[in-house]
Amino acid sequence: CQRVWRRYHLIRKVTEQLHEEWEVLVNQLDINLTNQWISSKMLRPFLFFITQPSSWYKGQQTKTVKSISRCFKIILNSINSMDQSKNFCSFAVGFPEERSIWLYQAKKLISLCSCILARCDHCCCKDVNMVEISTLTMRLAISLTDCKTWKNLTSENTRAADASVETLIEFIGTRQSGTYRCVRRYIKCFGPHVTPGKIDSAIAPDDQLLVTASAVTLALRPFNSTRADMGVDLTGAAKEYFTLILTIPYICKRLPPLLLPALKHISVLQPSLSILLVVADLEG
Repeated sequence: CQRVWRRYHLIRKVTEQLHEEWEVLVNQLDINLTNQWISSKMLRPFLFFITQPSSWYKGQQTKTVKSISRCFKIILNSINSMDQSKNFCSFAVGFPEERSIWLYQAKKLISLCSCILARCDHCCCKDVNMVEISTLTMRLAISLTDCKTWKNLTSENTRAADASVETLIEFIGTRQSGTYRCVRRYIKCFGPHVTPGKIDSAIAPDDQLLVTASAVTLALRPFNSTRADMGVDLTGAAKEYFTLILTIPYICKRLPPLLLPALKHISVLQPSLSILLVVADLEG
């Protein structure tokens, strides 16, 4: 028991120290925001301390949220850069080692984005900082999974970008990503008869719709990917979608009507319903 406590105390101390050093680093005035700096100097320590439970304790949460906001803004600005050396997503089309690093960090970011989404209850959320990062979170998740938003792409590296994104989208469809579990929690925060005008929240109705639409888009990415069109096995994503999204009570009443056709599209429902048929055959 003492060993566990000492280990916990040590990790918490290291986490807080890394966080302090990271804040000093990113708040320097003359930073050359290259993709190498973003990946190695900013994201590596960030992805460690931000995923530690102690970063989300009540006394630390405000600081953590501000750090996430700062980090995500830097990444989004980077993705919008035409300069190859400053665009984080240049690694997605770089050398094999660079692509591997990008994919690892992008997966971590997707899982983090999902967790942040699950934490933000827009029905009663009055924390302006939390509301802000939920919007940033969805912008980042959508950008990472859509290479058409990357400003650095050329005709020569489009295919490599597509391949990296497709691999990332496959990850979204796995249980490991936690995406569907978090989207479920987010959608369930809306009552069956909630309307935007009646929500007591710090978030504007348009922003709420944007976040919700982005969350649904993220959940549907595996079914709308290029590899899905080529007949890739969607069993994993279909299971997650069926068990965690389609089973949300009153889901059609919780979501804006505008989003329902996408959820009910045949390309999404068919893989999920096929699982039921397979199970029925096995039981029969």
